[in-house]
Amino acid sequence: MRGDVTDRKEITMRVFVAGASGAIGTRLVSQLIDHGHEVVGSATSAESAGRVRALGAKPVVLDLLDFQAVRNTVLGAQPDAIAHEATALANLSDLKHFDRSFAQTNRLRTEGTDALLAAAREAGVQRFVAQSYASARYARVGGAVKTEDDPLDPTPVRAMQQTFEAMRYLDEAVTAAGGAILRYGGFYGADNDGLVEPVRKRQFPIVG
Repeated sequence: MRGDVTDRKEITMRVFVAGASGAIGTRLVSQLIDHGHEVVGSATSAESAGRVRALGAKPVVLDLLDFQAVRNTVLGAQPDAIAHEATALANLSDLKHFDRSFAQTNRLRTEGTDALLAAAREAGVQRFVAQSYASARYARVGGAVKTEDDPLDPTPVRAMQQTFEAMRYLDEAVTAAGGAILRYGGFYGADNDGLVEPVRKRQFPIVG
């Protein structure tokens, strides 16, 4: 039993979570706190910072597109790991103009990723994990079940080209820096208010 406790202490880390107040970020922060890790989490407003604080993390109001601010925040936090969970999809509604609706998220996946990776390098952070997306990205070849080895769609529909390119950029930038990419599937629920209304209006499919 003593060995188990010692092992747990040895793997306790300080984790910087970008997008800590989002639908996924809040659950990640809660689980990290529950496992004994120290969390510094970014938020976009004082209100969302309050949600991060309520989870037991140290909040910081931060514009992830501000390169210098990201640098200063990460260097100040001195994290052992960074988790990039930042998106801007809370009020997603216009899926007919997909790239327009995802424009801010695309910037977070490109400019925001660059800022976080640069800060991580300067701070000596060795562990970097970023969220990506799997559903609808794969080429329409082979079987229905896809793996990371399957090719991505080289010619996405016109309305999604910028969004697919931003995800490709994030995937390649993070893996080239030695980080890990988690390609999520679709998700929806009470905290993901950006998809609830399109689902109700039968504008977004639910699989399963």
